[in-house]
Amino acid sequence: MNAAHRKRIPLWILSLLMVPINAVAASPDFELEVAPILINHCLKCHHQGKSSGGLNLAVLEGAQRGGESGPVISTDPQGTSLLLVRIEAGEMPPPNQHDRPLTKDEIKTIRDWIAAGARWPKSRELGLHEQSIRIDEARDFWSFQPVQRPPVPQIAGAISTTHPIDAFIDQKRSEHHVDVGQKATSRQLLRRASLDLIGLPPTLTEQDQFLKDTSPHAYEQLIDRLLAQQGYGERWARHWLDLVRYADSNGYERDGPKPSVWRYRDYVIESLNRDKPYDRFVLEQLAGDELSDRSRETVIATGFHALGAWQDEVDPLEAAQYRADELDDMLRTTSQTFLGITIGCARCHNHKFDPFSMVDYYSLAAILSPLKRPNVGREDRDIPVASRADLVAIPLRDQQIAERNRMLTELRAFTEIEWLKAEKSQLPVEAVAAYRTPAANRNPQQVQLIQKYHDAWQAEITAAMPAERQQQVAEITEKIQQLRRETPDLPRGYFQFEETPSPPATFLLLSGRASNRGPEMRPAVPVVLSATQPQFTPLTTGTSGRRIALAQWMVDPSNPLTARVIVNRVWQHHFGQGIVATPSDFGHIGARPTHPELLDWLADWFVHDAKWSLKKLHRLIMTSQTYQMSTRSTPQQRESDPNNQWLGRFPYRRLDVEAIRDSILATSGKLNPEMFGPAVYLPIPASVVEAHTDKEASWKSSTEPAIYRRTIYAYVKRTLLVPLLEVLDLCDTTNSTEKRSVTSIAPQALTLYNGDFVNSQAVFFADRLLQEAGTEPLQQIDRGYRIALCRPPTETEQQTLLEYLQSELSSQDTATTAEAQRAALIQVCRVILNLNEFVYVE
Repeated sequence: MNAAHRKRIPLWILSLLMVPINAVAASPDFELEVAPILINHCLKCHHQGKSSGGLNLAVLEGAQRGGESGPVISTDPQGTSLLLVRIEAGEMPPPNQHDRPLTKDEIKTIRDWIAAGARWPKSRELGLHEQSIRIDEARDFWSFQPVQRPPVPQIAGAISTTHPIDAFIDQKRSEHHVDVGQKATSRQLLRRASLDLIGLPPTLTEQDQFLKDTSPHAYEQLIDRLLAQQGYGERWARHWLDLVRYADSNGYERDGPKPSVWRYRDYVIESLNRDKPYDRFVLEQLAGDELSDRSRETVIATGFHALGAWQDEVDPLEAAQYRADELDDMLRTTSQTFLGITIGCARCHNHKFDPFSMVDYYSLAAILSPLKRPNVGREDRDIPVASRADLVAIPLRDQQIAERNRMLTELRAFTEIEWLKAEKSQLPVEAVAAYRTPAANRNPQQVQLIQKYHDAWQAEITAAMPAERQQQVAEITEKIQQLRRETPDLPRGYFQFEETPSPPATFLLLSGRASNRGPEMRPAVPVVLSATQPQFTPLTTGTSGRRIALAQWMVDPSNPLTARVIVNRVWQHHFGQGIVATPSDFGHIGARPTHPELLDWLADWFVHDAKWSLKKLHRLIMTSQTYQMSTRSTPQQRESDPNNQWLGRFPYRRLDVEAIRDSILATSGKLNPEMFGPAVYLPIPASVVEAHTDKEASWKSSTEPAIYRRTIYAYVKRTLLVPLLEVLDLCDTTNSTEKRSVTSIAPQALTLYNGDFVNSQAVFFADRLLQEAGTEPLQQIDRGYRIALCRPPTETEQQTLLEYLQSELSSQDTATTAEAQRAALIQVCRVILNLNEFVYVE
């Protein structure tokens, strides 16, 4: 060590000795260092709304007071701070809650803070909404990563060397040693495709056309024909209506009607039939009124926001809370339907499993909060549906009509004055006196006289007009009628609307309570899903522009969720279960994809190759060999893949209630193909209506042939479901339904075999067979099977039904043989309609 170093060392030691002793224990910055630790590690269990162990660490007073174990912070140098003891022992946060323990640096920060006096700013209350999320780590989760198209696997011995879906499925089957099943028969494929796409069994004509077509492209052409049918929109619209919790009434105690809501249902059907690109479909429903090419159709689409249950009897003191609850319903449905996320769980605290904070939740709520319901008190209203052109044309028309009505009023007023002066009226004297009295001065009796003699008085005035004046009135009246013909009154729709480009502020609600406001929230999308926020700019057309910004962000190809979610939903309805088994929850507690590479390949293909075309997606899925496999399984498949997770065979699925009822109607020949318009009231037993909680509820059943329309047009009253639909698992209409329950209970069999609907349709089915097959039993049975099941009966089935027919015939006590034969055939038809095969997709 040289002399220079020997001189420096004492100076260095001396400089250390000169540092004030209290600087070693300088207090960490509360806001920057201490508060984040308490918020992220302690507040979940120890806050104002949930003080576990009686301890509230959200405020200074709570920390000083402590909990059931006494004070947790001691600033006495000789004292013990229970908070620090529990943290250092690893007991807090509790290990069983799977929260990340504090790091050494974080523990040191708490220790230094207590040692320095545990300074806490007055009036500072920590909030759950301040909890931080590690965004970079959160974005590593599979569904929050950008969609990237993987290469198509090359599998030796694959069932298809050209179809990408088969390549991905074959790869997983090979990995899990699952054998490939056999291909379905042509008849099975025909019925499967028909039920999947249009929800009806193939007609005899369609059967002949397909089964006689020997070209290599017969199956692909079948798919194209089915996709081109109007029934496709009716079938797949029902799947969408489940997601958006569509019903024709508002629910709750009064369960009043949603006027004109059927226009939204028709919009969905038409959009699907026209193969409207899915990104446009999303834009129209979220912000059809904010589109630059706004039309009546796009405004009707925004009815999406108004479909939830609505309470029309709200205590004024609870109005703000109810509005918060209504927004919550709208937000949950929007996020689950389009994004497959459960951000509604972040309403009262940060999401316990997914990287969504309360700030994310209320920032999204700020996007929807400007929407208003057009109700007047307890009465729910529909409102005119106007395109951008209508917004200009209708006010101009009304102005022109008002001017001409003013001219008519003046012409009649001139005549009325002359008529009163002439004193030639044939009305009672007191009525004439009422007309002489200025309107503002009339007493109640005179007002009644004016109402009573209005038509007679107008007839006298018209007759008293000079011919020239009558001609003027006629010309003006005709011009008014012409204006109404050229610009008719607007149709009415059911939707919410915005009334200002600068809506009131939205606040974060602590514990989800409207009475407990937190900070003001600006519109934003969840941070974990977007590195940059959309631009939320008010529109010159009078709305906030928030929803169109949200919708455009959702359908941006860079959004990691939108395409994945919709292709998974389509896959689910073809195979019974999605690649992700929880189609509305792509988060941490949702299922992981069984075929993640296939999901991403489909999502990328859907956006960039199919241009968001749902019909192209159907065609791609249904032309795969995976879709065309038989439902029959081998012992090896049942052992290696008992749940058919790797799709060694096609899943055996029961039809939903709409397809069951519609298929029965198609089989009996009574199906009414009329499309669109107001809902139809299906027959309900009087005893069911009488038992309804609202005794004023009216259910006036529609009549034939309206009651034989497709089930999607049936009126859905939230508190009074049609028993047939309810027992066969009609979905919940209060919440978004991602996947219907499939139950197997005794009332289902009783309803289908003994219910009025099936029994009446069995009669029509029998009459159809008598007309088309004559009186020969074998021909009747053969045709009945072909109509109902798309195949001829086996010899065993034929013999069984013949014997049953004969036994029924011998038991009939009717006047004529023809009546007995018809009665026996009705029972056979009843059996066919109740075969398991009829209500399942094979």
